[in-house]
Formats: sequence, C-alpha cells, structure tokens
Amino acid sequence: MNSVRVRVQSASAKQISAVIDVPGGGSFDVSTQSNYTLDHSATPWLAPALAAGMRRHRDLVIDGTVDPTALDGATKAQKVLADWYRTYRRIEVSAAQSPPTRALPERATGVGCFFSGGVDSFYSAITQADRITHLIFVHGFDIAVGDSELARKALTGARASAAELGKPLIEVQTTVRSALGDPLALDWGHVFHGPSLAHVGLALSKHLGTVVIPSSYSRDQLHPWGSHPSLDPLWSSDSVSFEHHELDVGRFGKIRRISNSDTAMNNLRVCWLNTDGAFNCGECGKCVRTKLGLRTAGVKSPTLPGSISPEAVRTMYVSEGERTFLREGLAAMQDAGIRDEALTRALRYAIRRSYVRRFIPFSR
Repeated sequence: MNSVRVRVQSASAKQISAVIDVPGGGSFDVSTQSNYTLDHSATPWLAPALAAGMRRHRDLVIDGTVDPTALDGATKAQKVLADWYRTYRRIEVSAAQSPPTRALPERATGVGCFFSGGVDSFYSAITQADRITHLIFVHGFDIAVGDSELARKALTGARASAAELGKPLIEVQTTVRSALGDPLALDWGHVFHGPSLAHVGLALSKHLGTVVIPSSYSRDQLHPWGSHPSLDPLWSSDSVSFEHHELDVGRFGKIRRISNSDTAMNNLRVCWLNTDGAFNCGECGKCVRTKLGLRTAGVKSPTLPGSISPEAVRTMYVSEGERTFLREGLAAMQDAGIRDEALTRALRYAIRRSYVRRFIPFSR
C-alpha cells in the first residue's frame, strides 16, 4: 500500500469511526461520539486524513462517499498548507463523490460555535448570541481523552455557561488527535487542530448548517496557523459552512468585552497545562496573559485567582504566539494607565528571552 487509506466503519447513530491506514506508520482506529446524531458518510474524515497524507507525502484514498464541495475545497486547502509549510506536499485524493443533484441538499438551520470556555470562544458566543443556536464542546482536543477528571470539570463549566447563555450544548468526544494526529506527529497548533475542528463540524451536519470557529489571532497578528481565515472556510461542504470569526478585535479587546459577563468570569477556562489537574494553573503563558487582560479591564475571575508574579513571568516559556500577546498586554497596560514597573520589566524580559529560546517547527 502506497497511499493513506480511510475505511469508514459501522457505528451507532451518535458515534462514527474509521480506520486510517498509513504506509510505514500502521493503522489508526479513530472514533468520534456525541450526544447528537452524526454524519456517517466519509466526508467528516476528509480533512484530518488529508493532513496526514500531505505530511507523509502519500496520496489519499477514501473508501466511501465524500461531498463534492468538500473535495473541491480540500484541493484549495492543500495549496494553502503546501505554500505555508515545505514539509506538507500536495497529493492526489481519490473518493466517490456524492451523486449530482439539481439542487443543493437542504441545510440544517442550526448555527454552532466551538466553545472551550476560553476567551475566544466566550467572545464569539456572546457577540454572536443572536444567531448562534448551539455551542460545541469537544473533549479530546486540549483535554486528553484519558483525562476524565479535567474533562468533567471543563464540561461542568461548559454546561453551566451554555445554560446561562440560553444555548443547547453539543458534547463531543473524539480520538482524532490522540489516535491519529499525535502518533503521526502532526503539529497541533500550526496544522492539525484546524482539520480536526472541520471533522467535528462536518460530523454535525444533521443539526448545523453553519459552524463558527472563534479566531485565535486578530488581523494584524495573522500567520500560518491551523485555524486561519484563509483555511477554515475551505473545509466547508454542501451541508456545512465554516466561518472564522473576528479579525478586528485582539485578545485584550476580547477580554474587555467579556469582562462584563458574570457567566464568562465565573467559568473562564484558558489553561492548557492544567498542572496537577488544576482548572487553570495560573502561571503558564495563557493564564498570565489572561490575568493581565483582566487586570487592564479592572475585573477579576474566580477561576484565575491571585496576582501576577513578576518572577513567574520572567521564567515562563514564551512561544512566538505568546510573545505577540505579551506585547499586546504591555500596550493594554499603558492604555489603562497601569504603572507596575516590576511587572513591566518582567514582561519585557520574557519577550526578549523568547527570541533566544525560539523554536520554529516549520519552514516556509
């Protein structure tokens, strides 16, 4: 076998699964389940399998029917990824297309929004509340599938938030990252989280005709990233359209906007380290920058207690993306009239230090 092959497996109404065979890499059994019924065609598997094939430089064969619009968009998505990353190469995709019809299939009327409980998702959920009908919580992306305790805490917060915002919560658990992305070393941030979001959104086509993906960066901060305004819409199908939401407001502007929401402040979850199972560790880059944003907005969140330690700021790991947010934080402090010399020096030191430790996993 010289191609990556997707074999869709039989499953229940609320669960889908596939075996993805990768030359030289083995076979990967991937499954996704939800409290809502799912699309059992091969279409939801196109985006993650395409990323695997491009990274392995192998053509993709899908044993099943795939939406023609999704196939066309995948061709365009390949160009974007190949232009961004030289380790990702364009490949051929072979799949049976859905039979042509005179009219597009009737779309579901629901509008979903991915919802992790973080700043970006709260901002989109609140500002788009008039049109969003459902929130989507996924276990298996930032929370490991095996971490049931942290997942329980996060789901409790997501359920409370959805109830207070008046939206049904679609609960999803998937192994697409743990059973495919991680074993194949597909970079989560730069590439694989975008196709994984597309997988979940397309799987929910029976209920959602539009899926909102909260932005990670504002327009002036854009760079190659797995979820991007040039990439997200390309994963759309005849049944589901993806929207990349909000390019004109930065992270600190989003924090100011959600700071007047008790729901957001009482349930805010931003940490991906979760040291010792903590809901928010309070000391990682994401926690620190969120605390900084809350301080500039003049509010506090009970999920992020305590002050910002300048020493912790000086020693924390700062990625290229974090560096952008810390610069934005310094500007926000100045705009808010906050004079804290110790914290300002620590932030500037952390930014300078990040250049020394910088590691870029991909080359143009």
